Amino acid sequence: MTDSLRDETLALAAAALGAGLTGAQPLGGSDRSVVLRARVVAGTRTDRLDSSAGTAHGRATTVIVKRFVAPGGVPAEFGRELVGLSRLDRTPSLLAVDEEHRLVVMSDLGTWPTLADLLLADDADAAWEGARGWAEALGDLLGASAPEAPAVAAELARRGAGIDGDLVGMLEQGARRVAELVGRADVPPELTAELAAITALVAPGPHDVVSPGDTCPDNAVLAPSGWAFLDLEGTATHHPALGAAYTVLPFATCWCVFDPPAGLTDDLLAAFTAGLGRHLPDVVAEPGWSRDVDLACAAWILLTHTWAIDGALASNTPIGPDGVPSPSRRQLLAGRWRWAVAHLQGVTPGLAALAQEALAWAEETWGADAAPAGPYRAFASQDDGSRTFGTLPTAVPDSPFEDLPEEELRRWEGHSR
Repeated sequence: MTDSLRDETLALAAAALGAGLTGAQPLGGSDRSVVLRARVVAGTRTDRLDSSAGTAHGRATTVIVKRFVAPGGVPAEFGRELVGLSRLDRTPSLLAVDEEHRLVVMSDLGTWPTLADLLLADDADAAWEGARGWAEALGDLLGASAPEAPAVAAELARRGAGIDGDLVGMLEQGARRVAELVGRADVPPELTAELAAITALVAPGPHDVVSPGDTCPDNAVLAPSGWAFLDLEGTATHHPALGAAYTVLPFATCWCVFDPPAGLTDDLLAAFTAGLGRHLPDVVAEPGWSRDVDLACAAWILLTHTWAIDGALASNTPIGPDGVPSPSRRQLLAGRWRWAVAHLQGVTPGLAALAQEALAWAEETWGADAAPAGPYRAFASQDDGSRTFGTLPTAVPDSPFEDLPEEELRRWEGHSR
């Protein structure tokens, strides 16, 4: 970010907010956006700021500014961020908007730990309880949003921020990519039949909820008031099972993907289901709910093929940001195939069988590069019970996918990422 871009963004934010801003601190952002923390100039605070802005001591002292600056203006991402801040609970408060410059000013929730921080730290109890609280908060957030879903879908569509691309085509593409990888001329017939059920789940329907979209561990902070969700440029309406899938894969589109300890994902799904069920008891009724979650996981695995295979074939670099522990590209793919083999035999046996072929291919072709990623640091331990951990960065970057091929991934972000 250049100094001139930072200064211009700060001036635009101050004008939109009607309050003086200073001390802009870059918070990462991406090639699509500039994100700043700015201090409110003493004596210019408004009633709106005093009642809404997040602070360390109960006074409005800082705000967060996010401006979308990529070529073409990325109107979809700006529209989703704006709608998410306007409509969703458990998110920053929207304080001001400059639509011409695609800029929003929001409350600052502070520098509390993210779920990624907990999972990659050294306290197993804090990580487990934090993850369970995150899952319940996410389920509650999605469930509470259900009455808003039709209006939000209409607003997103009006802003050109609705579902991008052909969902059926993307699912079919994911199936074709892995079939090609293992040397098949075409997708197995049994998987072709399963695609109809998967497509029915991801298509708009009567049980849709509003989601922040990118519910990865680094996009949620554990504030004193509970879990809050950040980075709303993937805001979308979709079936709640697509959100539940983040608890069981775990973390469908994320870099923070290691091998969870026994029982953790079951606990997370139960917590998510409890939070969602307070609002949508019929949706979580069995046996339909478990089947829906499995189909959602199948959808995410097929999507993974569309953006991850090329990178894994080209190199085995880490999937996450520099300086942060993460699996390699090949470990991530092989891990998804292991998960499909272990969990999808009963609902999508065709996909499970193809995943078994892909896993065998990976283990033969990539060898040790396809080995399991290992446990989250919070749950790693030596035989004597003491845990070993590396040095963690002080903050997790905002955009773990900056170095990935984004064309296919961004098409899906408007629906469910």
